[in-house]
Amino acid sequence: MSSGVFGSIRPAIIDVNRDVDIFYKYRPSRGETDPDFKGYKKVDNVASWLNNAEEISDDSDFVNPINGIYDLKLPLNIFNRKGYYSVYITPKVYKTTIIDVSVLAAYPNIKGVVFKIDDRLPETNLVGYRIEFEDGTTRLIKSCNPCEPVIVNTGDGSPKSTRYNLNAAATNLVFCTVSPSSAPTFKPNGSPYIGEPGVSISLVNTKFSPKIIEIEAVNHDIETLSYMLEGDQATDRDSGIITTYNDKNEIYHQADYYVLKDKLGNPIYNVKKKRNTIDQNQTHDKIFD
Repeated sequence: MSSGVFGSIRPAIIDVNRDVDIFYKYRPSRGETDPDFKGYKKVDNVASWLNNAEEISDDSDFVNPINGIYDLKLPLNIFNRKGYYSVYITPKVYKTTIIDVSVLAAYPNIKGVVFKIDDRLPETNLVGYRIEFEDGTTRLIKSCNPCEPVIVNTGDGSPKSTRYNLNAAATNLVFCTVSPSSAPTFKPNGSPYIGEPGVSISLVNTKFSPKIIEIEAVNHDIETLSYMLEGDQATDRDSGIITTYNDKNEIYHQADYYVLKDKLGNPIYNVKKKRNTIDQNQTHDKIFD
C-alpha cells in the first residue's frame, strides 16, 4: 500500500439564485460616506452578477464548465463612479419557523425538526444546511425527507401525540435530523437543544464561505499613466496644442499651451490646460510620418 498526502475538499456545485446572496456598498473615498448607501444594498438578480462561465478548452474527461469557478460581472449602471465598492458574497439565509420537533412514528428513537416548504423556504433538500438560533446555537442538518403527520397513542392513559411518517408523495412538510442530536458522554442523560415549535430560526447553506471583495474605481490605471509619462508627444508651435498618443498611436490627450503676460507684456505664467475638443488634425501619422 502506498502512502501519500491527499485532500478531501471538493468544489461546491451551487444554484446561484437559491444558494447565494450578494450585497454591495459604495463610498466616494475611504473617509467619506454616500447618503444613498447608509447600509449594504441587496442584489435582486444574483444570476446577472455571478455565473459559471469557466470552460475547459481541450477535449477531456473533466466536467465542463469547471465547478467552483464563477465570473463576477459588475453592472455599469451601478459601478459607474470613482470611489470604493465593497461586494459581499455570502450563502443565502432563509428566515423561517420550526413547525414541530418530534420523532418518527415507526422509529421513535429518531428525533428531528419539521419545516414547512413555502415562499420563505422554497428549498426542499436541506441536507448540509446550518440551523442558527437567535442565541447563536447552531445545528447541522444530516437528512431531509418529505413527511406527513400522524396521530399515535403513546401508551395506556397517555394523551395522543403527533409523530411523522416519511412520505415521498407531494407534501409541504419535511422532517430533518440534525447533528449533534445525542447527549455528550459526560452528560448521558442530557438532550441537546434542537429547537421547539414556533421558534424563529435561520437556515444557511454550507456550500461555501462568505467573501468580501473591495473594488476601487479610478480615472486612470498604470497603463494610462504610462501614456502621459512615456507616450509619444507633439507640440504644435502655431496653435499651441500639445498632443499625447497612446501605445496604438491614437490621440489620448490634448492640452493648450500658452503664456499669460501682464499689462506691460512681461510673461507671468506658462499655462497648460486640458482641451475639451480634440483637434483631429494632430494625428500621429500626419506629424511623425
